[in-house]
Amino acid sequence: MIWLTWRQFRLQALAGLGAVAVIAALFAATRPALVALAADIGYTGCTAGCAELADAFVKRAEDSYFATLFYGALVLLFAGPALIGLFWGAPLVARELETGTHRLVWNQTVSRTRWLAVKLAAGALVTALAAGLLSLVITWWASPLDRAGGWMEPYVFAARGMVPVAYAVFAFAAGVAIGMVLRRTTVAMAVTLVVVAAAMVASPYLLRPHLATPVTFSAPLGADDIGELMLSQDGSVVLGAQTPVAGAWVLEQSVDTAAGVPFTGPYDRTKCGMEATAGPRGCHQWVAAQNLTQRVVYLGADKFWTLQWRESGVVLGAAVLFVIFCFWWIRRRVT
Repeated sequence: MIWLTWRQFRLQALAGLGAVAVIAALFAATRPALVALAADIGYTGCTAGCAELADAFVKRAEDSYFATLFYGALVLLFAGPALIGLFWGAPLVARELETGTHRLVWNQTVSRTRWLAVKLAAGALVTALAAGLLSLVITWWASPLDRAGGWMEPYVFAARGMVPVAYAVFAFAAGVAIGMVLRRTTVAMAVTLVVVAAAMVASPYLLRPHLATPVTFSAPLGADDIGELMLSQDGSVVLGAQTPVAGAWVLEQSVDTAAGVPFTGPYDRTKCGMEATAGPRGCHQWVAAQNLTQRVVYLGADKFWTLQWRESGVVLGAAVLFVIFCFWWIRRRVT
């Protein structure tokens, strides 16, 4: 049974692992140049007052081919789980149920439970291996940029550490379950893509913020605390405070008046805008004199691994539920 499963799955497995090996070699070959760039700027080994050096390093990297590799890696680790569910998970059982070839195996003293268990184990193992290797290499490659620019932002967080592996296994299990229910390979692939994409898009909004206790920072707004200031012709203001901790993921932020409502203007046109004579600094000082309070709710970079473990656990738990459903369905619904 194991040999049969391998023969059926080997083309997809070898193609996937081969692609991962090529991608890993590319990132491994280019990392020394990225490390050298950080050293040339002086960011490597910096222990104090490193914010300007970090910004300079990120800016230089963004102006080079490293930006293509960085954002390409994000796309790979976002699209990877969905593609695994699409091409590995959904067809694994759906194709056999659709064509009826599963009966040939079941009629040869192989129980349906064992048949499914071997398929799930082999597919999940290859999935975890491919996603794990890809995530490991990209997390290692991007570590200098992540230290400088932060890795808590949702689009970066989901492409680092264990989370991509968890979503890949989830996508595989979801694809198998959906394929078993629908019994139509093409339809199952389409539904799997929608389900996995929806889960990954919804996670930063519905799951991740609730996996750790955020910090609430509140303090008077000073001129140096202003991070965003947009002035409209009608006199309204869009105002935002800087993140109090570098590299944090901001969940909520507001700049409130003494009455506790968000400050939206109007602004003094002699201090801010086209008619002002003191420039941006004068406008910032005028805003700071309005007795405003900044409130920021955030998750700091120190929560990175806590969130990684917890989100991975939740996602893998969902994958286990899909697996349990598969065994229940094949014993009671598949003939």
